[in-house]
Amino acid sequence: MQTEKQMTGYPSIDRPQDRLYRTKPIREIATEQTIYEMVFNANENNMNWKALVYLGKTWSFQKLKNKSDRYANAFICSGLKKGDCVLIGVTNCPDAVAILLALNKIGVVSKWFDVRASEKDIECYANDSNCRYLIAFDMLIDRIKLALDNTNLEKVLIIKPTDCLSAIIQIAYAIKNKIRLPKDTRYDLFKNFVKNNYTNSNIPCVSFDKDRPSIMIQSSGTTGKPKIIAHSDCSATSSVKSLSYSDLPVEPQKNILDALPPWIAYALGQAILYPLTMGATVHLSPTFEPDTVMKYLGKFSLSFAAPFHYRYIRDNFNTLSKKRKELVYSAECFASGGDKISAEENKAFEDLFKTPFINGYGNNEGWGALTVNSVKHNKYGSVGIAKYGETIIAYDNDTEKELPYGENGEICALVDTMFLYYEGNEEETKAVKRIHPDGKIWLHTGDLGNVDNEGFITLGGRARRVIVRQGFKISAYTIEDKITEHPAVKECVAVEVKDAIEEHVPMAYIILKDITTDAETIKQSIYDKCRSELKEYEIPKYFRIVTELPYTPNNKYDFRLLEQQGNEYVNSLNN
Repeated sequence: MQTEKQMTGYPSIDRPQDRLYRTKPIREIATEQTIYEMVFNANENNMNWKALVYLGKTWSFQKLKNKSDRYANAFICSGLKKGDCVLIGVTNCPDAVAILLALNKIGVVSKWFDVRASEKDIECYANDSNCRYLIAFDMLIDRIKLALDNTNLEKVLIIKPTDCLSAIIQIAYAIKNKIRLPKDTRYDLFKNFVKNNYTNSNIPCVSFDKDRPSIMIQSSGTTGKPKIIAHSDCSATSSVKSLSYSDLPVEPQKNILDALPPWIAYALGQAILYPLTMGATVHLSPTFEPDTVMKYLGKFSLSFAAPFHYRYIRDNFNTLSKKRKELVYSAECFASGGDKISAEENKAFEDLFKTPFINGYGNNEGWGALTVNSVKHNKYGSVGIAKYGETIIAYDNDTEKELPYGENGEICALVDTMFLYYEGNEEETKAVKRIHPDGKIWLHTGDLGNVDNEGFITLGGRARRVIVRQGFKISAYTIEDKITEHPAVKECVAVEVKDAIEEHVPMAYIILKDITTDAETIKQSIYDKCRSELKEYEIPKYFRIVTELPYTPNNKYDFRLLEQQGNEYVNSLNN
């Protein structure tokens, strides 16, 4: 007679979540292979299946491989070699996926950045990694021109969003946008570059190396100021292996919507590479506006998106026709990440959509999703369970011990998807990748929460100051540092406040050095500085000039009171 397992009270030992995984993975995935090998080895028997769909254009797995191989050949023939770094500024399109796989095949690091980056950001990204090439959408040309001479970039390869579409659409796009390449030999159209550098030779894939960086992405500030995060192939392959045991309906020939930008791990890891490796079809949305998921209703079985995408459907649900509502109901699952969802809201989504709605949690340091809720055992208010084979605990940093069920501490993860390092920042790397008394390296998330006796994690606040705006995580420090550079500013504190249109936005409290200064003129000057030097979503929506800031009894800024006062201020403006 089999006896019931004795519970110790500690999640890392009991592993109560193990009962919620599939007994067999959707596909067996080896972790010791490159990303390129993972995608195409998994699909070698179904290369004629649909891999990508973009604005009505379909690429099979065979076409994706042919394009990736062709691009890899051109990169090698142009002089790129293993260990080089290429800066990439594009949104979703089939070429973006093929370029990722091509660079991975030859061991070149792809460094992804937000296309809303300023010319100063582009300059820093290029120089910090000594990037040789920049591949970007044509919309970035004006900013690139301002940055290029301050970098060591050898080539700027321009992609148009319509390059893979029909000739008629390409002509219409060219007439409407009228973007011309500068008369500079460093610039070239990507498609011409490939044509001029391609040779019909077989380029072998580099060997797997778990310590070699392959992808770099920018943190959104979850661990303080934004940093560049380096990941190896192991992060991607380990994530896919773990997720193949989840009960998400990401299965061969299922349709998956990617409503996320490719410069975050959640998009690259979970919305693109994971479904592709499972043999599913990824529908790439070129935009990420609130109505994105609604536009694709009926075309996917599961969507990877942010909460504000689903809130848009909820807020407009009553205006939908009966047929459109049926399309909402036809989805097998909606997956959400990037922002918190309450238990009440989660249940309301499921009741309204008549479809499982699951929430997950993670960060760019852990290659996107660290947890995911179970479709069949969804626990409202929780962010789910650790992925298969991984361990998540609540940790007491004072005692350096794991906390028992239900007790709040810092959420720490023992995962193979852990990043390699922050570029040029060894001190911060050590602060986030910490050796525990068990001798293992754990990822410290900076978030607070607990694990219950079923293995579900519930978050309970942030140990670091992060503002979430439409799914984008913003470091409050980034805003404060930029504003305090202004010569008229003495102090600045940025907090998150509620907003009727965007749900949550940054608000900046500012103390001026000279109280006799024309405050409104200075406020406009500060706004102009933010507009030119911060990303669009980082710019505070509200600025308030004050003469003093509240402090806690421990002589720290009282952020909670500032948020409360900020919300009252915003309400007063709207009434």
